[in-house]
Amino acid sequence: MKLGVVGNGMIVRRLLEDVGPVSGIQVKAICVRRGSLDQGRELADRYRIREIYTEYSVFLTRTDIDTVYIGIISSLHYQYVREALLAGKHVICEKPFTTEYDEAEELIRLARRKNLFLWEACKIPYSRNFLAVKKNLGRVGAVKLVQCNYSRRSSRYDDYKAGRVLPAFDPDLSGGCLYDINMYNLHFTAALFGRPKWVRYAANLGYNGIDTSGVITMGYDGFQAVCCGSKDSDSPCFGLVQGDEGCLRVEGPVSSCRRAEFLHKGVCEILSEEEQPGTLTSEMREFERQLSQGDYQACYDLLGQTLLVMELLVTARKDAGIVFGTDL
Repeated sequence: MKLGVVGNGMIVRRLLEDVGPVSGIQVKAICVRRGSLDQGRELADRYRIREIYTEYSVFLTRTDIDTVYIGIISSLHYQYVREALLAGKHVICEKPFTTEYDEAEELIRLARRKNLFLWEACKIPYSRNFLAVKKNLGRVGAVKLVQCNYSRRSSRYDDYKAGRVLPAFDPDLSGGCLYDINMYNLHFTAALFGRPKWVRYAANLGYNGIDTSGVITMGYDGFQAVCCGSKDSDSPCFGLVQGDEGCLRVEGPVSSCRRAEFLHKGVCEILSEEEQPGTLTSEMREFERQLSQGDYQACYDLLGQTLLVMELLVTARKDAGIVFGTDL
């Protein structure tokens, strides 16, 4: 994989660090805004990236990259993914995949038509701990409750309270808690149980109509799922699948938990542990495998999960009355 990276924020820096151990991936170029050229040069020097661009169209046509990684603000994902696919590039797009369901559907159709790989960069399906939960799901018996809590006070929240709205809390830029934090809980639940019968979102809305925290409830046959997310306060994070024969628990956010456990009659059995949870290495290694082996089926199967989560995100957002720029 000859990778070109778009962006220079925290997630891009994490990617550049975590992709190092993945054999088969070479980072060939980076594209940043003109105003971020100094940061781009710093990253290029640190990670030995030979080419730097400030024009996306030039970046797509003048480098020998075959895959584009997009790590920019959420509201631009659709536009940048579409341009890359039209240029014949495979694409890895950070979460949330798009803002609207129709956008995601269009991009997936385009990738399939052009025989290109398209991935959502969401860590959960590639986590050893999540796979342990999935493998042991039958041990809990009849599922009765699912609970997830991912609450982490944003470093931008003080700015927001002071009236300075940065992208993380800007509805015009597809910000907010649902699309940033709680979407991980949706991915976890939907990957285990599929499409719910109904979705509701009770959101705490800020002065500009964005959700700073909130609770998603979903109804399945025989059980309920509750997904809590917060960017305005902290609490211990966890995921629970409760059944009448036992309970599966992950400690920490479902996207980056340290261990998966099975609890039964007061006994805790550790199913899986990860020394460095939340890294992007596992997913990047899998993306490279799919590309090198031409495993389109694995890629498109995961896009089905991406599309379902986008459907749930849009349904929840509209239920709470959150208006994004794409709605205007």
